[in-house]
Amino acid sequence: MTNNNIPTKGNNTMRVSELQPAAYPQSPSVEKPNSDAHALFTNDFNKDSFIEANGDVEIVWNNQYKYWAVPAFAESRKAYCDAKQRYCEQHGSE
Repeated sequence: MTNNNIPTKGNNTMRVSELQPAAYPQSPSVEKPNSDAHALFTNDFNKDSFIEANGDVEIVWNNQYKYWAVPAFAESRKAYCDAKQRYCEQHGSE
């Protein structure tokens, strides 16, 4: 693992607790549950709060978009995005 939390060859999964907080824009970005947002870990408080709320979940590096995906949150994130899409179709997105 490099200092900026981008995985090296063959190391694309880990636990949130293994991430190293860093100043923005090098701070690791991790998906949040029940939303389309990401958490940025700029310090240990951010990381520890995330773990307290969501557990020390497994994360998988998304090399295309350069963030950490959380497979355990996939279903709740899809439900949120589907509901958001229905709202936008009904009421518009502005």
